[in-house]
Amino acid sequence: MTPKPGLFLARVDALPNPGAIVVDFAEGESRLSIVVTRRGDAIAAFRNRCPHAGYPMERPDGRMVIQEGRFLVCTAHGASFALESGDCAGGPCNGEGLERFAIELRDESVFIA
Repeated sequence: MTPKPGLFLARVDALPNPGAIVVDFAEGESRLSIVVTRRGDAIAAFRNRCPHAGYPMERPDGRMVIQEGRFLVCTAHGASFALESGDCAGGPCNGEGLERFAIELRDESVFIA
């Protein structure tokens, strides 16, 4: 499933700084999980799927693991990704980053562009 332009993801004030949240969507049988990250003024959105093994990256309780305030860590195998860019920062992602979605900020909210 590909997110449609204008899809609301989150209010900026709901994003931990630094940190990330998971937003899940369903349309019929299709499912989409997106990670929205924030570090300072940098906000980004990525498909919630680690490129290493294809697993969602959050803990079983839905929370994301943030290391050193700079890295998003996949809880399945420890792959690390830069919060701002989704680039692989270490671990079994072997240089492969997260799939990034274009976003836009409007009215203190984050939307798919």
